Amino acid sequence: MTYSANGTRQPGRHDLPAKPGESFAAWTERVRRAAVIDPELVSEERRRMAAQDQRRRETAGQSRRRAATASRLTLGCLAAFCVSALLYFVTGLTGWIAVAFAIASTASLAAYALATRPRSAAMVTPGPAPGPHQAVLLTELDEPRRELLTREQRAIDGVISSGLYDGREEARQAVEAQLRRIEWQAAVNLRTLTLRQAQHDAIPVLGRKTAEKLDGHQGHLTAAEEAAAAEVEALESLAARVKRAELERSDQENAIKASRLDGSYQDLGASVAAVELAIGEIRSLADGVAPPDDAEPS
Repeated sequence: MTYSANGTRQPGRHDLPAKPGESFAAWTERVRRAAVIDPELVSEERRRMAAQDQRRRETAGQSRRRAATASRLTLGCLAAFCVSALLYFVTGLTGWIAVAFAIASTASLAAYALATRPRSAAMVTPGPAPGPHQAVLLTELDEPRRELLTREQRAIDGVISSGLYDGREEARQAVEAQLRRIEWQAAVNLRTLTLRQAQHDAIPVLGRKTAEKLDGHQGHLTAAEEAAAAEVEALESLAARVKRAELERSDQENAIKASRLDGSYQDLGASVAAVELAIGEIRSLADGVAPPDDAEPS
């Protein structure tokens, strides 16, 4: 664990391995808030955690079977002990048989206790802490490069979570795998940029020769920075295009749903004609109503 300038605790490399009992999904969600992990390591960790989970299930199954066997043995010995005690008191059966059954029952109870003792925790071990070639901590990037990485990750998440891939899980997984490789390489490049920038800024300009040399270095830094920014913009453009395609797909699906109601709305046209006919009949009735004749004056 490291500390930032304001004293808050920041995750370090030893915080990245999966914790005992932690699921793969929970691990990836936790780790991606603090670092970018090499996709190869993510795949290895997925396999390792799946194998551990399989061993835990097998161990639990073995414990249940041992417990069931020990329970049956215990019940059998207890029943035999009760029978031997009854025979001892009724018929005077030799007492050592009862003692033997009592010893066997005690041993069966001990075996039952050992069989039911939790063992799965001992099977769960965290993985090794990833080295610099396997993980890029967000704390290893300076503020401008961290902002670039944040924008890139936001765009990647927008593509991966898009409803455009609903019902196409294989396509989603293939796109995610490709984008995670791009994210990893970008994080490595941004960490290198951070280091080179710090080295550049640490050299004092003592004269013309130093200035010329540093200007050359700055040119390389600027070119690399522009390339990183162009990559981020390309990803953001991809995310925007995926969003538009998702909206167009939703619009088309809604249009299809609406078209299924065309018949119902056409029925409204017939009902309008019926209402107009009724209005005509009402007017005819109104025309047939004559006002009463005025009474003759007396």
